[in-house]
Amino acid sequence: SFGYAFGQGIWRGLSKKVSSSIRCNVVALASFNGESRLFACTGFVIKWNRSTIILTSASLVRSSGYENKIEENLRIEVYANERCTQGTLQHYSLHYNVAPVGVKDDYALLPAKIQLDHHMFYKVAAVGRCFESGKLMAANGVLIGIGGPLVTFDGKVISMNFYDKKIGTPFLVWDDIHNILAHFKDTVK
Repeated sequence: SFGYAFGQGIWRGLSKKVSSSIRCNVVALASFNGESRLFACTGFVIKWNRSTIILTSASLVRSSGYENKIEENLRIEVYANERCTQGTLQHYSLHYNVAPVGVKDDYALLPAKIQLDHHMFYKVAAVGRCFESGKLMAANGVLIGIGGPLVTFDGKVISMNFYDKKIGTPFLVWDDIHNILAHFKDTVK
């Protein structure tokens, strides 16, 4: 377990409206080869290319033996709103570690509010969701779910979190994510 469970610790600094919004746009994902789970991570819901998708880490589909290759024929499961549904890989960038995942039905998934100007905020929370339990967790400055959002205390997403053993918890700012998504839009997977 990591960080604070929903309603405890850092969550107490967020309004009920912000907490509720985060609850609706942060999901857990896992990739499977047959019945074997290969990877689990966090993702968050965004509007992209006129669709509601989940933005997450490409580690979800990365081959465990090869840094620059994805696993083929994976099944992706998305846990959101106390339900599990099948996800579909839309695109991926192994270089930037980003992967948009579509879902069969968006069953009331609420897209995150995006904040492009990330330089003006000081209080932020890294948010993650555990695939096994569905628990929503938050912390500041520590590992809290690869692929999850870094959100301001007013509920706006400013970046996506990662984890690296050498440097800790790096993140990809929204400006870079926007450029990656624009590139995906112009290319075919």
